Amino acid sequence: MSKNKISEEFILDEIKTASEDIGNDQIEEIISDEDIIAEKSRRLDTGKFKKFINKVRLSFSLIKDYKSRVYTDIPWRTIAMTAVSLLYFVNPFDMMPDLLPVLGFADDAILFASLFKSIQADLEKYCQWKGLNPEEYF
Repeated sequence: MSKNKISEEFILDEIKTASEDIGNDQIEEIISDEDIIAEKSRRLDTGKFKKFINKVRLSFSLIKDYKSRVYTDIPWRTIAMTAVSLLYFVNPFDMMPDLLPVLGFADDAILFASLFKSIQADLEKYCQWKGLNPEEYF
């Protein structure tokens, strides 16, 4: 098993564990952090990270649509894991400080890559429900 595979499994386990404590307060916090998420996404190289940025935006849209009950055809586990990742994206020090050493954007990218692999089918279903082209995201 490669080192990256172990890291991805470790990260996914940490996301799953942290997601057990997600509730409405954290969902509200994510929604209130919309400007921070948008600004952090804008700072990334859109050529190099285009699909990553699109997935972050799609994930945020999913959280908003779920909270407003516009889209609820999704497992709570997917919502909770997405919420943990978005909270980490906004402030890596509050969510899982021991998950990874502070590596700037690299730790966010690894965390989201692991998450997106595990919930891709749910995100693709949501993407299609929104009328979006999944090829822009996956």
